[in-house]
Amino acid sequence: MIRFLKSIFWRKKNDSNHVKTTFTKSDPNYEESKARSLLKEATELKKEKKFIEACDKLKEAYAAQGANELMVKDLLRLPMYLQLAGKNDEGWKILNELNLKHTDVFSQPEIANQTRIFLQKEKKFRHAILFGIWALCKEIERDRSNVKSSIHMADEMAKLDVEFNLSINRDSSQEVFANTPKGNPIADPSYEMFSHRIEYSSSFEGVKECIEPLMKKAKLEEKINVLAKDVSTYLKSKNKYSLNEVSEILKEKA
Repeated sequence: MIRFLKSIFWRKKNDSNHVKTTFTKSDPNYEESKARSLLKEATELKKEKKFIEACDKLKEAYAAQGANELMVKDLLRLPMYLQLAGKNDEGWKILNELNLKHTDVFSQPEIANQTRIFLQKEKKFRHAILFGIWALCKEIERDRSNVKSSIHMADEMAKLDVEFNLSINRDSSQEVFANTPKGNPIADPSYEMFSHRIEYSSSFEGVKECIEPLMKKAKLEEKINVLAKDVSTYLKSKNKYSLNEVSEILKEKA
């Protein structure tokens, strides 16, 4: 019982998205879904530059058996393929629909970043800067959510420790990265990773690293430092971000 509870609360996260576990190809029970198979066919059609057919194949995949297991990154392929097919307006429509539907903290950074890429391919570099910064905002919000999850997990583990006398929080060999506001030790390694990433992403250096290539594309190199400074200040001053507020900063400084 104790070992089981430990495995639940102290297992390491495979990635920051906390997506549900699915079988992989190395698992004996793995069986590729029809949707996943159709995605591969779409990839081959794209390689052959049959972009219209590739788009149709993606749409077929999204309606096929196993489509409910597809991730947002799989759905984001369609607007990019539509762009390759010269159907930018339809691509934008799909991007907007995905943005309205998938509002969770894990999907939003991916959608924002793909919007940036879409804009870059349209050579709308100033707009690409906006969505580059917006993607950074959404990444920070996601990481803050993960930090909160680590804190909640530590507090819940402390409750179990008292209830079942698990002695987990009294294990001196276990590294503690911080304490929760309630004073409980946080031994989840991802807490430190996410905390450091938030700190760097919101720093002047982190923002500059994000926007510098975009600013160069827009021929705004002389404004990189000024914009990075103001965006960093904004990121550190808010817990939730607004696209309109980011847009205003960009208008003022670039």
